[in-house]
Amino acid sequence: MGPSDRLAGVFRRALELGDAVEVEALTYRGVRSWDSLGHMALVAAIEDEFGVELDSDQVLDMASFSIALKMLGGMGVDG
Repeated sequence: MGPSDRLAGVFRRALELGDAVEVEALTYRGVRSWDSLGHMALVAAIEDEFGVELDSDQVLDMASFSIALKMLGGMGVDG
């Protein structure tokens, strides 16, 4: 399973999203569960899943699935 699929799973679990939600198109506050508390749960879940630590700028900048995926790529996450 590649990083995109893994990240999609993290988004689904952390934000309690159903299968009908197109995770790859998500943006911050684009769904009810991605509020400030959901954002912190998502950050923690990403850090746990990928074994990374996001700094405060990355946490604030992570406003979409695609940005999160690019951040992980920039951190050397490839699988």
